[in-house]
Amino acid sequence: MGWYSDLKAVLAGEPEPWLAYLHGQQLDNLSLLKTKRPRYRGLVLQVAKYVAFLLRDLKFNQRPELKCSAKFFVFAGSANQIGSLNQTIDSLKQSGQSVLAVGNKAFLDNSDRAARYVPFSLNIVDVLRSIILLTTRGFGLYKTLRATHPVSVDWHFATFCSVYNYLVYFHRVLRQVKPEFVITANDHNVPNRCFLAVAHQLGIKTVYLQHASVSSIFPALRVDYAFLDGQCALDTYRQCEPNQPATARNVPIPQVILSGQKKHLKRSESRNTHVVGVALNTLDDVKASIELINALAREGLSVRLRWHPGQAVKDTKQFREAFAANERVSLSDPRQEPISSFMERIDWLIAGNSSIHLEAALAGVMPIYHELTPPDMPDYYGYVKNSLTQPADSVEDLLALVKSIRDNHVSNAEAIRYYSATYLTEWESREGELVAECLKRLCTGEGLPVEVVRFELEVPARAAAGVGACSA
Repeated sequence: MGWYSDLKAVLAGEPEPWLAYLHGQQLDNLSLLKTKRPRYRGLVLQVAKYVAFLLRDLKFNQRPELKCSAKFFVFAGSANQIGSLNQTIDSLKQSGQSVLAVGNKAFLDNSDRAARYVPFSLNIVDVLRSIILLTTRGFGLYKTLRATHPVSVDWHFATFCSVYNYLVYFHRVLRQVKPEFVITANDHNVPNRCFLAVAHQLGIKTVYLQHASVSSIFPALRVDYAFLDGQCALDTYRQCEPNQPATARNVPIPQVILSGQKKHLKRSESRNTHVVGVALNTLDDVKASIELINALAREGLSVRLRWHPGQAVKDTKQFREAFAANERVSLSDPRQEPISSFMERIDWLIAGNSSIHLEAALAGVMPIYHELTPPDMPDYYGYVKNSLTQPADSVEDLLALVKSIRDNHVSNAEAIRYYSATYLTEWESREGELVAECLKRLCTGEGLPVEVVRFELEVPARAAAGVGACSA
């Protein structure tokens, strides 16, 4: 089949509102997408933004690696995904496997990442094919979005159109590289979903490495092999079964391997830094964050602030200016300081709805759940419910927790293992090696070093159909 026929088949099974999953299916559950006004609003400006994406990613000289065959093709769309994939990539290469890794160029800002990853870029053929898809499908997409969520047209139309960019790119490079397996660490963002959808269409085995905690609003899990962190992720993904299109799709039911949290973290049971870490996500209010940190510093606590890798530059500028003269506050730039180094410098971790709580617990740091900005879904990942972290509703509660557990924090091993199956086992801190070993054995048909868990697929209570559908 030609490129157009292949991608037409992909879009028949997973239309644009399903490939742009969060905007197309979970808009009602993610209020920020409906309340935070983007800079470019209206259909004309959104189409212009789509064209700007095309021009931004257009490169006339393509990397030669993209024309060579490789057994494993890896895609990473964010800094957090890169952190979860690196150990597996290195382990596969060290064992002599051929690996090609492509990454979002916005996050390939140091020599280490640049050495592993080829930056994502379009060639002129990709640009032309994307425009053809927009021309043939754009009006129908517009009518669908206008009928269901008008804000999707005025605020997010460029995001839905970006589906075409990723589909044509991955169709071209996967046909060139001809991998046996594709590997990614996200299943709900636009580029990752397009990557998996094209691989399914081309008959390539798909591998998903969980890179952060999951929730019941995620899409139904459809890959050949899913390397999940722990039982919690498996239980959650079973709740996600209704979150799939009511179309006939040729997609696999996953074989699940509980392989632990993939980011490399060094655990210490005897910390004595007496530094409080504060980790933010992009939804946290900047003013409230600054006020919290100043309140902690006024109580004599040393604080280390770490913002999200995707934090806006204007936000990080405010943080730098606010704490430039405060000797009790230090800053951790995630683009410069690895998460493991950050954890080694703190005793407590304060954060809201973020997977960093699990990373703190694995590293022997006491995690404390505190909401700076009222969330759409409190305790989104169930960390408080499952006793992984301690809740604190106010600054007074935070201070009380920090002062009461200054030197004798004991991790809840059972709660941690529910989220990360390798905790306190021989594979702890070697999760990437474990994934690589499993992949090598899957290639040769050998038995795996850990158990394959049955997904136990159930018939969905309902088949989600149309923009705005979400899990119960």
